[in-house]
Amino acid sequence: MSIMQFNRFFSVLVLLIAAICIIQPVMGANGTVTIAYRGSGGSYIGDTIIFDGKNTVGNITFIRINGPGLPDEGVPIYDLNGNPGAGNPVEVNPDGTWKLAWYTSSIKGVEKMQTARYVLTAADLAHPEISSTAQVFMKKAEFYANLSPNPAKNADYVSVTGSIERGISYARIDITDTAGKIYRTYSSPVSASGYFNYGFHIDMRPGKYYVTISNPSIKNPLQMVLTVLPLQTQTSIGTTVAVSPGIPEGTGTLSIISTPAGSSVYLDSVMMGKTPVDLGNINYGNHLVEIKYPGYQTYSAQVTVKDSAPATLSPVLQKSPSSIPLSPVTALIGVFITGAIALVWKRK
Repeated sequence: MSIMQFNRFFSVLVLLIAAICIIQPVMGANGTVTIAYRGSGGSYIGDTIIFDGKNTVGNITFIRINGPGLPDEGVPIYDLNGNPGAGNPVEVNPDGTWKLAWYTSSIKGVEKMQTARYVLTAADLAHPEISSTAQVFMKKAEFYANLSPNPAKNADYVSVTGSIERGISYARIDITDTAGKIYRTYSSPVSASGYFNYGFHIDMRPGKYYVTISNPSIKNPLQMVLTVLPLQTQTSIGTTVAVSPGIPEGTGTLSIISTPAGSSVYLDSVMMGKTPVDLGNINYGNHLVEIKYPGYQTYSAQVTVKDSAPATLSPVLQKSPSSIPLSPVTALIGVFITGAIALVWKRK
C-alpha cells in the first residue's frame, strides 16, 4: 500500500470514527428496568409496601398503577385521580438501584381501591417503552384507620384516614387518656364508599392517648394509640422552664444552591426538591443535608438551623471517577496518535 493510499484509508477511518461519536448519543437507549414487590403477596389498604428494582437506562424511574376501576394506561400510585399514563417519579441511585416505600394510607382517591389484584408498572422517565410490572393483591378491610403523624408534637396537625362499613354516614372520633377521660370528641362524615378523613391539632399534654373510632351501627369500635411528645424545654442559669402549651417549636430557613444545579436535596433522608431551593419551617437544631446528582459524588453535611440567620449551603459536587467518560475529542486524538505511529512504521 502506497503512502497516498494509506492516507486516504486513514482519512476515511477518522471520518467513520467521528460519525460514530456523533451518532451514538442519538441511537436507541439500551438497558432494562425491573420492579420487585417485597411482601407475602397481599396487603391491606393502609399498609406500607416496599418496592425496589434496577434502572440501567436513566436516572429517574416513574411508577404507575392500574386495576379495577382505574384507567388502562395507569395513574400515579399516590394519586388515583391523576392523569392517565402519568406516574410518580423515583430517583435512581448511582449503582442503578431504586427503592420506594408506598404509604397506601396517603393515596389521593384511595376510596377507589377495592379488594382486588393491581398491577404496578415501573418505567424509565425518558424511555417509557422500557418497563416491567409487578402484581400485588390489595385487601380492603371492613374497618381500618391510620394516624399521621404519630408520634406528634404540640400544635401538629394529625390526620385520621380510613375506611368503614358502607352505609354508615359518620364516624365518631374520641380522644381519651389512659384513665379513660375524654379530652376531645369529633364527628367525621363518611363517603358512600366508606372512606373518611378528619384532622385535628394537638393541644394535649405529653403522654399516651387513645383514639377511638366508633358508630352505633358498629359492634366493635377501632382503637389506636397516639403518642404526644414532650414539650420543648429551655435552660437558663441551671433552671429548666417548659414552653407554654400551644406554642410550636422554633423554625428557621435553609437555602441551598449547588454546582451543578438541579441536584436532589435530602433533608434528614427526606427528598425536599432540586437546587436551587429555599426550605422554610425547618425545626431549630442540627440536620443532615445530602445533595446528589447522577455521575457525581454525594455531598453530605450537618447544618445547624437557628433563629439568628438563615442557614445556607453552596457546595460544588465532585464527579465520580467512574463516571468521567472518554470524550470524542480524546478518542480522535488517540486515533491520530495511533495512525501516526502506523505511518512511521510503514515508512520504515
